[in-house]
Amino acid sequence: MRGPARTPDLIRALGLTIVIAAAAALSPSVRAQAPAVETPTADTPIDSAPQEPVPIRFRVEIDAPRPYEKMLRDGLDLVRWQSDERVTLPVLERLVAEARKAAAEALAAEGYFSADVVTAIEMPAPRAAVVRITVKPGPVTTVREVDLDVRGPVLQDGEGSKRIDVVKQTWKLAPGEPFSQAQWESAKAQALVQLGRGRYAAASIEHSEARVDPEAARADLVLKLDSGPVFHAGPTVVTGLKRYPPAVVENLNPLRTGEPYDALKLDLYQRRLLETGYFNAVNFVIDPDPAQAAAAPLRVTVIEAPSQRIDTGLAFSTDTRLGLTLDYRDSNVFETAWRLHPRLDLNAKEQGLNATLDTPPRPGGVWNTYSSRLQRRDIAGLVTQEAVVGVAHNWGLESTPSQVSLSAHFEHQSVSGSTTENNYALVGAYRRTFRTTDDIVSPRRGVLGTFEVGASVPGLNTRDFGRVRTRVNWLIPAGLRNDFLIRGEAGVVIARSRDGIPSSFLFRTGGDQTLRGYAFESIGVPQGEAIVGGRYLAVASAEYTRWITESIGAAVFIDAGDAFDQLNAFDLAVGYGIGFRWRSPVGPLRADLAYGERDKNVRLHFSVGFSF
Repeated sequence: MRGPARTPDLIRALGLTIVIAAAAALSPSVRAQAPAVETPTADTPIDSAPQEPVPIRFRVEIDAPRPYEKMLRDGLDLVRWQSDERVTLPVLERLVAEARKAAAEALAAEGYFSADVVTAIEMPAPRAAVVRITVKPGPVTTVREVDLDVRGPVLQDGEGSKRIDVVKQTWKLAPGEPFSQAQWESAKAQALVQLGRGRYAAASIEHSEARVDPEAARADLVLKLDSGPVFHAGPTVVTGLKRYPPAVVENLNPLRTGEPYDALKLDLYQRRLLETGYFNAVNFVIDPDPAQAAAAPLRVTVIEAPSQRIDTGLAFSTDTRLGLTLDYRDSNVFETAWRLHPRLDLNAKEQGLNATLDTPPRPGGVWNTYSSRLQRRDIAGLVTQEAVVGVAHNWGLESTPSQVSLSAHFEHQSVSGSTTENNYALVGAYRRTFRTTDDIVSPRRGVLGTFEVGASVPGLNTRDFGRVRTRVNWLIPAGLRNDFLIRGEAGVVIARSRDGIPSSFLFRTGGDQTLRGYAFESIGVPQGEAIVGGRYLAVASAEYTRWITESIGAAVFIDAGDAFDQLNAFDLAVGYGIGFRWRSPVGPLRADLAYGERDKNVRLHFSVGFSF
């Protein structure tokens, strides 16, 4: 719908001329409930020559529910012609007729196929008119039945059933949902994306149909998808590089030539390329030609980021209160593609300065990290000051990659009402990160977690020890709007005593991300007036979230666990409550109201963060 306020003068004049000409040829039967315009009678003088229509001024009044009143006011051509001084009554009648039709079509697109649209022209003065548009949307059309079918080679592919399950479980227009044309198009597009996602790059819509029954306000939907062949990885073709060699991109590719394309690996690959700091944007395109399915090229287009940047950020949580971050990145130290990343973190309970130096990725997607850290923590009566230097060999695309590391730790700790100690350790460790989820950014199905094992180098510590820790998150969707999360964490430090072991290797729990209903790291081993870390950890959690909209949800949860120093001292702490979830533009927001049975307190847990 285009009006005079949005078109050049020449086009505007031409459009008005066309409307006037059409109005002159229009029969009276199409006039939109025209007002009382006098018809000549025997007592009415008639001029010998016909009168030329005179311009009139008019305004439009729309009586409709608020969202649709705004939609019609913004979209109808009739509204835009209000300021034009050349509109005559025949032209106005034509515009009103078109507006009535356009309004009915716009409401039908919103799912109101039986909407009642009434128009009228009132003339309070000879050359002035008021156009009234009254809209009664009627019942919204809802989905009655959905016939969603997937055909093609996906049915013979071992991974195909999983992909079909994802398509059906993420389908937006389930029976009972309101139907609109926009939602129908969006649902089809999402289903096609979920099916295609790399492995079936040539997936297509074979047939789609929405059968609407206006009288019953119901819609029956039919969607047939064809997967096309399974696409296998071919050569990687990189464009957009100016500062870095192609190997920087190619070496992080987790897909081997001839291997079927995997959506999650592609998502992780893209994320890792962005996290290197080399690039501002990364785009992948798989050539969808079925003839190349056996070795389809992966075309990677990148936009290089400035080699140096400074970022600042604010975050708040009930664990650590208001926090500030400041970090500097140099992604091309001495023009060698080495990456330097110092970072300062400050909040009420933790203050730290970290610096890492990463080598460029090598073939196989591996790289080394040289790191140092200075940190002070003051939590639950335990004050620690720690210095760490280390080296790690990394692989994998996750934000927390798998690695083998060696690190030296020097710690001064002060326990309120008890002792002051100096501890040190040289520790070798292995960490394995695993992920089998359906999405990298907002996963709803699958498992992700880490397994860590380490030991101090004998004779180079205040106390020798070994350590094992694992964390697992199991995501279970139930339909489009219901999510279950089961989380578990366990750890053990193998040593005769915790004395002499740096506190960063011991366990405490409690807070926003662990045991809700309890203060941050307030569950551990009592010593003096403080809570210190123990040699054992066991935590489990179950949470159910109902998504009211795509970005807003409500949750219920129960957390349970303990951090302790002797097996016979295990004392299960339980917290449970309700929560609010919002996928906000500035990052995920979580607000939980939890009751801690051990302390018999109600505690609010809140966190949100953003960077700029």
